Amino acid sequence: MTTHAILFDLDGTLVDHTSAAHAALKAWSPTLGIEPDFERWIELDKWGFARFERGETTHLGQRRDRIRAYLKDLALDDATCDGIYTGYLTAYEENWTAYPDALGVLQRAVATGDPVGILTNGAAPMQQDKLDRTGLNLPELVMLAASTLDSAKPRPEMYARALAHVGAASATIIGDDWVNDVQAPRELGWTAFYIDRSGADPRADISSLDELFH
Repeated sequence: MTTHAILFDLDGTLVDHTSAAHAALKAWSPTLGIEPDFERWIELDKWGFARFERGETTHLGQRRDRIRAYLKDLALDDATCDGIYTGYLTAYEENWTAYPDALGVLQRAVATGDPVGILTNGAAPMQQDKLDRTGLNLPELVMLAASTLDSAKPRPEMYARALAHVGAASATIIGDDWVNDVQAPRELGWTAFYIDRSGADPRADISSLDELFH
């Protein structure tokens, strides 16, 4: 068994999710006849994913619930929600960009010889597409997504299944979510680097991925 793995969160760590969501919302909301409400959308994004992470709904279910809440129409059926979300998703995909320090840190991580993976609560097809479209799709990367591991951060089994998948006994993880990428992994004995690009959080270990693996 490999002794150690290096795992990265994706959204907010390697790919600029916030900017992509902001641009998508600005383009998509007017097509629904409403003004973009970015704060509300991000709030619902966090709410939906938190429910998914706790196992209270599916990945698709939280998308539908977010649409109903954003449009303030709880009577929308699933198919209608899916169609509406597709409009947002198309705009979101068009605005995916990697952070400038993302490719370099992945290359340095791969160069260590340890297995390197993406540990994400997103759906595997979308997250792989993000890597492909943003130029981060190094052949050595292993996709460790909630949709394929049948669990989600911060549930303990998610981390255990990730280790088993790459054949490692321990891991270093880098991410921007304090609970999912730092607190929960550290409780399991992992090494965790908390990245806060704003520099505002005193708990942060790094503000740039350029600080890692030299």
